[in-house]
Formats: sequence, C-alpha cells, structure tokens
Amino acid sequence: MSDILTPTKNLTLNVDSADDHELIAKLCYALSNGERVKIMKALIYHSQSLSSLSKQLDIPVSSISRHIDALIDAGLVHLTYQPGPKGHAKYYAQAILSFTISLETLQKDEPDESEYIVEMPLGMFSHCHIKAPCGMLGKEAALFGYDNPHLFFSPVRANAECLWFDSGFISYNFPTDFSRIRKFTSATFSFEICSETIYYNDKWPSDITVCINNVEVTTFTSPGDFGGRRGKYTPAYWPLTSTQFGLLQKITVNKDGVLVNNVLVSDKVRFDDLHIYDGTSVKLDIGIKPDAKHKGGINLFGKNFGDYPQAIIMALK
Repeated sequence: MSDILTPTKNLTLNVDSADDHELIAKLCYALSNGERVKIMKALIYHSQSLSSLSKQLDIPVSSISRHIDALIDAGLVHLTYQPGPKGHAKYYAQAILSFTISLETLQKDEPDESEYIVEMPLGMFSHCHIKAPCGMLGKEAALFGYDNPHLFFSPVRANAECLWFDSGFISYNFPTDFSRIRKFTSATFSFEICSETIYYNDKWPSDITVCINNVEVTTFTSPGDFGGRRGKYTPAYWPLTSTQFGLLQKITVNKDGVLVNNVLVSDKVRFDDLHIYDGTSVKLDIGIKPDAKHKGGINLFGKNFGDYPQAIIMALK
C-alpha cells in the first residue's frame, strides 16, 4: 500500500486580522498538548490508522481518537480511506505543510506617502551575463532545459520563481515613478538568496556583490546552498535532494553608509552617491565578481519558492 503524501498548503495568519482569530485559537489549542504534537510528527508524509498510531506512540486508542478530533478541527489533519478486507478503513493524514502566525500590523491599504515601494517579479530581469550551470524554475515545473544561458531571455522567464547560475551577474531595473516625492534619504533592496552547487551544501560560501545604479555597494558572503528540508513555499514537484531555500538579505544605503541586515558595514557609499533621481529607473545588479575569493554561485527565489513570500523588493524612504 502506498500512502506517501505531499501536503503543500502553507497558511499565513495574522493576529491583526479578526477573520484569523478563530483558526489561530484552534491551532494553538491543538498543539498545546504534547501527545498531539507526537501524533503530528508520526503523520509526516504517512497516513496512519488510530490503531497504528496507538501502537507506535503507546497511547490508548481512546485518547488518540480525542486528540485526532482536535487536530481535525484545527485543519491540521484530515481523514482518508484505504481499501481493507472488510470495506474501507479510516486513515488520518497531515493536512498542511506549515503555518505562520504573524504578530505584526497588517500593511495599510493606503501606501505611506513618504515611501516608494516596488516588488519586481524574479523573472523580470532586464539583463544578465551568466555562466552554466544555470536554470530557471516556475511554480509548477522547470521552465526550460538546464545549463543553457541563452535561454534565460526566453519570454517564459516572466514565470520564474527560482533561478540559479554559477557566475556572472543579473540586473533588474525598477521604475522611478515618484514625482510626488523628491526627498528620499534611504534605499533598501531585499531578496532571498543563497549559494549554488550540485544538490545542496549548507557549507558552500559564495561572495555576492550588489551594485545600485552601477555603484558597487557591498559584497556579502552567502554561507551555503540550503536544503535538507522543504522550503516553506517550495513546490512539491521540486526534489528534496536539491536547493530548497535561501536567506533573506536586506541591503540599505542611507546618509550614514551601507547596512546589511540593519548592520552598518561601510561608510564609503552613501545615498546621494546612487543618483536615484537621475534616470528613468533604478538599476540593481546581483552577481559574483571575477576576482571573488569564494565563487560559489547564486540561487535567487521568488514569491512561490523558498522560505519567504516575496520577490525582489525596492523600498525608497
């Protein structure tokens, strides 16, 4: 009997949303009991009957039944049926892959008049000069054959949710339709990224350089190419033996200098050096320089791949 399941549902709930309150309470209650947590662990990717759970966890069937009811009520478990010698037998399976409860205020409907924010889809790059190995993945499947840089400009790149390359750079041009605001003091770019190697390797450093409007801003070292568990938003079709997620990097340039993940790393480049107002777009380059010490490749992630539900975001404040 094959009972391997691939749950793909990822829930994002927010305490600032009244519509989420009931489900948040049910989820918290369902997982407030240690035995129910053990049941969820036992159901990862495999459906089981009440009797098999009872035997495996050494918990009475009556208790298992009560716990299952609470887990079903919270949407963490669902009932399935398998053919048996006397009809169909009941089996219970994991219903969702993960859930996140946010304690932050939801984004306001009206944008802050002092901010200009643009989220650029991963595949909407304006230029690239890369070397194989390379490739591009969509939400449902790979977009084309691997290791052919010439295919990176295929129109299907608009559907990219993950892309990778061994060396070179990729460029994004963000529109500058901010005629109402001419007093920005900082520019921030955020994106999910990691190194690139065959399958994955958590200890595979790569020195990644970021340029804004052709000004070299900073070089940071990605510690590895991450896998070993499925990314929160990584599609089920992508094998667990390959790259799954990255780290969220936030690069800010303000009047004091350059900050990486809110830590000041240099005062050699400041906001005015970027000449944000001079052109019709703001250009972002992400790549690996020819003289980099660690040439460990790049994986970039979109909204439907990896651990963070975002593409590449520019925020001017």
